[in-house]
Amino acid sequence: MGVKEQSLKKQTAVMTACNVLIRGLGFVLRLITSRLLGTEALGVMELAGQAHMLALTPAAAGLPTVVSRLVASHKNPEGVLQAARRMAVRLGILMGGGLLLLAPWIAKAMGEERMLPSLLLYGPCVLLIGLSGVYRGYSLGRGNAWPPALCELAEQLVRIACVAGLAFLIPRLTVAWRAAVPAFATVLGEGVGLWVMLKWRGKWKREPVQPLRISLFRQALPITLNRLSHTLLRTLCSVVIPLRLCAAGLSHAEAISRMGMLNGMVMPMIFLPGIFSGALGTVSTPAVAGCTSCDRQRRMTERLLLTAALVGCICAGVLYGFAFWIGERLYGLPEVGNLLQVMSPLAAFLPVQQVLSGIMAGLGLQRKSFYAGLMGAGVTLGLTWLWTKEQGIFGAGYAHMIGHVVTLVVCLISFLMHQKTADA
Repeated sequence: MGVKEQSLKKQTAVMTACNVLIRGLGFVLRLITSRLLGTEALGVMELAGQAHMLALTPAAAGLPTVVSRLVASHKNPEGVLQAARRMAVRLGILMGGGLLLLAPWIAKAMGEERMLPSLLLYGPCVLLIGLSGVYRGYSLGRGNAWPPALCELAEQLVRIACVAGLAFLIPRLTVAWRAAVPAFATVLGEGVGLWVMLKWRGKWKREPVQPLRISLFRQALPITLNRLSHTLLRTLCSVVIPLRLCAAGLSHAEAISRMGMLNGMVMPMIFLPGIFSGALGTVSTPAVAGCTSCDRQRRMTERLLLTAALVGCICAGVLYGFAFWIGERLYGLPEVGNLLQVMSPLAAFLPVQQVLSGIMAGLGLQRKSFYAGLMGAGVTLGLTWLWTKEQGIFGAGYAHMIGHVVTLVVCLISFLMHQKTADA
């Protein structure tokens, strides 16, 4: 085994451990937030978060990936960084400023005016996250993965400290301002994370940027549009759930609470295997792309998918067995256990879906993976509209399950067809 291969494996192991730690801290933050805010404030927070993602996606979705790719291959990495930084500042000011100006209208259009404080706090985050993403892409392109890892670690620690520090104040706040506490913690966390990146960046020369700016825009646009479409569908789904619950006879406050229970409590537990499979999916992309033979590639994909399936099945079994304990002890809400037990089989499919997406990216099948995700999101939205009124929040849960399974099945079909073509 060569020295470079050993170094790559060592760096992969280190980054996998960092990813597991960061995602684990994120889960802890979710748990603390859920207990402190309550289901109604959690529902308001989820709606505000979806609106924030719509503003953030154009400013930060595609640029970091393109920066990483260009920095790794371009003769002028400092010029790439300068061009990307200018673009991130302009997009951040445009989208963040737009979010601040349109916040009252957005809150009214989504049927929840208590989102307003959260939206006003999320506005500055667009610029901070956009800049931080550019510096992360630059560091990864230069082969230095430590600054992005430390940046994310600092963000999570600051968020947890902020929410825990305000714990004594949260019960005295109104629902609107309780929901805004995570947004405030996010602003502080992103600010500290960006500071960590800036302290690590070193110096670079100023270089001409106009041609690079055009190249950055052209390459980032398809990625941005892909993620924007997914974000829009998720946002529509979050808006539809309270509407259909109200149509079933629930009050607005009860509908928001049910939506908060699903998106803020149950789904984070369902995504718990992502602490492991997310890192595995990230590693699978370069691993599959670097395979020199079809046989080696097939063996690697089989091992990756079997590992993901094993992780998913174990986590699904644990969630099913401990669902009521989780609902009563962790969240203090027995009804969370009912919904979690019903949706626990989904935890077996999600790790396979994550790893398969990473494998397809390594094979150059990102477009087919995107279409599969778009199809699954569309199915989720349609079934949410049909089933939530009749079956309540359990109908929305079933819709999420079917949508993710559709995405996985379509991805598997595309992957198997590619393998069959490669064999031929």
